[in-house]
Amino acid sequence: MKYNKLNGWTIVLLIISIGAIRAHKSEDETTTVERSSKKNVYALIMIDVQYCFINGSLALSNGPAGQDGAEVIPVINELIKKVPFDVFAYSLDWHPANHISFFENLESRKDYVLGGDHEKYQMFDAVTYTGPGLETTQILWPAHCIQDTDEAKLHEDLIRLPAGDNVVYINKGRNPNIDSYSAFLDNDKIEKTPLDNELKARNVTHVFVTGLALDYCVGSTAIDAINFGYKTYVIEDACRGVDGTAIEAKLNQLEQDGVEIVNSHQVEQIINSLNSKQNVIDTCTSNKRYDITDENQDDININNCQ
Repeated sequence: MKYNKLNGWTIVLLIISIGAIRAHKSEDETTTVERSSKKNVYALIMIDVQYCFINGSLALSNGPAGQDGAEVIPVINELIKKVPFDVFAYSLDWHPANHISFFENLESRKDYVLGGDHEKYQMFDAVTYTGPGLETTQILWPAHCIQDTDEAKLHEDLIRLPAGDNVVYINKGRNPNIDSYSAFLDNDKIEKTPLDNELKARNVTHVFVTGLALDYCVGSTAIDAINFGYKTYVIEDACRGVDGTAIEAKLNQLEQDGVEIVNSHQVEQIINSLNSKQNVIDTCTSNKRYDITDENQDDININNCQ
């Protein structure tokens, strides 16, 4: 009787253990399927393709690199027309007339200049303001992209899709006391623009960044995109910049931070390849035969499911 009683309890415990193992395995499989079968959603982000940076008060052609900002327009238009993006996002520099970045406003902000000697600063110098609000360091640019002026408009040759379910327009740099190079955040990383929320509301997973200027607003946007969890690409031939040395330094920084630098002719192939891998992942995980956790591995194929 003692042996039979012990054996009975052993069987009960064994059944409970098997049930727990199966439940845990089922939970793991469900998690794997949910994680791996997430649909890729691709966004094209177009940064500040505005008159002010093309032939206006802060035209890139007047900068050290002498680059022509208008050259990005046909490249971006081809991407819009030919590549199967799910979401399109346009950003615009959109400054009030009293913006902190304007050299012309240095005199009116002289009481906030660190050290007090505001007269020593020239256009394109970096100055530290102690207020109002938070201390911030700012490059002194000529007044540009002032709200509701013709210069602040997107260039007429750029394809401007109507705002809608898959098209987003973001105005940045609206706070007079802080600049915003990135289309995601102000320069002090305190206040977000609506861009991240708009992309996440549309389930965007991958972003391709283009526009002006690569060494400032494009680069800052791409770095923030990585930090917000997007797989991020910069399309180099769809960007132009201010300073050649700064452009090279920014490209190196972007690559170190995990941004992929690509050319426009590669983009459609990249998306098609990612979609093919995703189809295999979906096939595998729907049958719960294979756990693929790295979408970038090159050997994903249907044979992995067998």
